[in-house]
Amino acid sequence: MTQDALTVLALKNAWNGAIAASDRLRELASSVDQLGVSPGGQTSGSDPGLTPADLAPLHAAALAQAIAAEALRGLLEELQRKAGGTT
Repeated sequence: MTQDALTVLALKNAWNGAIAASDRLRELASSVDQLGVSPGGQTSGSDPGLTPADLAPLHAAALAQAIAAEALRGLLEELQRKAGGTT
């Protein structure tokens, strides 16, 4: 495989990783929407009732999305630098 082909493959993989991570956030949107907040904007009591088990998948998905987006951005900046463009 040529260097150009590897570069394109790296870009495609980074792009697809960012899209997949964003899709995971979208999948979790309904579970976030269903957290204990009434239509008036109040939690159901003084404690929102969020547990580590509630937050763990949200944190993992947000972290994965942040890492994927940063990796994509870093790759694009490196490709721009190599192509003589600006970042």
